[in-house]
Amino acid sequence: MSRPIRRTLLASAVASLAVMTLAGCSLAADASSSSDSSANSTVYFGVSAAETGQYAQYGEQFKQAFDLAVEQVNANGGIDGHPVALKYEDSQSDPKQSVTVAQKFVADPDVILVFGDYSSAASIPASPIYTSGKLLQYGFNNSNADFTDKGTDYQWSSSTTTADEYVWEADYIKDQGVDSIGVTYLNTSDWGIPAYDAFKAEADKIGLKITDAEAVDPTSDDYRPSLTKAVAGDPEAFAHLGYGPDSAKLVTQLRAIGYKGTFYGGQDEQSFDETPDAEGSVIPAQFVASNPDEAVQAFVTAFQAKYPDDKDVTSFEAGAYDALNIAVAAAKAGGTTRAGILKGFQEIKDVPSVVYGSVTFDPQTRRILNPQFTPTILKDGTWVTLDK
Repeated sequence: MSRPIRRTLLASAVASLAVMTLAGCSLAADASSSSDSSANSTVYFGVSAAETGQYAQYGEQFKQAFDLAVEQVNANGGIDGHPVALKYEDSQSDPKQSVTVAQKFVADPDVILVFGDYSSAASIPASPIYTSGKLLQYGFNNSNADFTDKGTDYQWSSSTTTADEYVWEADYIKDQGVDSIGVTYLNTSDWGIPAYDAFKAEADKIGLKITDAEAVDPTSDDYRPSLTKAVAGDPEAFAHLGYGPDSAKLVTQLRAIGYKGTFYGGQDEQSFDETPDAEGSVIPAQFVASNPDEAVQAFVTAFQAKYPDDKDVTSFEAGAYDALNIAVAAAKAGGTTRAGILKGFQEIKDVPSVVYGSVTFDPQTRRILNPQFTPTILKDGTWVTLDK
């Protein structure tokens, strides 16, 4: 091959490489304005959730609710004629995996918003990646205030904060005439410790005596040593600040060592709801499946029709169902691009919600304005409203 031909081919290759490089850069830069190209192109939301691992049960609950909501949205015309679809990635709700998932979603120009992760501990490390990609991270289940407080305009949540919940719980317990309480809480920095800090600060303020407080491991199978210490002061009631699976084990062992006072703790999820010793437990709730509200009952009926093997419809399904519909409302308001859906979140008001009745975000905190709690009690495996 002659030198002129070589030079010509080399120049052509360099030019092609430059075009490809610029195209790659443009893909990342223009992702925020993608997805509006055709009248009926699909709008994609990403889902970062646990499909395997310790929190897989929550990932499955979220998926069921998301899929139901997508079916209903598309049956009603989608987003201004655009069908909606979801792209799922298994994060295992693990910080290392959630970061990798975030990188993948940011690089996908079709994805205009990502739901997740299940835990704040998995969501927060991924936040800088979503922010740099100008991709809205909707941590609808993230109660750690740091998710939004230390986040940017790209982090939003429709969850109440840990502090909101446990300040309310301390006040409610005191209002029931309880003067002393034993406490266990998860020894996790992202959730359990902040939950206890909020509970203790409010308890100290209102004169609710904590006879003893023990930090426990959420993966433990034996809580009896900690429980024995926690009830040694003979508290009138007992509170566990934790999740459903650990609460199920803990309340069983609490009753086994002979403690009979009211148990404040648990979650509306299958492993806890089906635990015999959980009967009579009390928790604050935003969603109650037995609520006679027309919208709530329409959701419950549709969910049970689609998933007849699932007896209970919990706050986890309701929260995911709401989140999908809120994201759709935001896209309708602002547009089906990354920039558009962010604009929509900043503008939407009074979006119908099966959890809150209606949703309006505080644009400063990027959380729900004025969330309310309802005391609920577990009776025959079902959470029902308890008179205040």
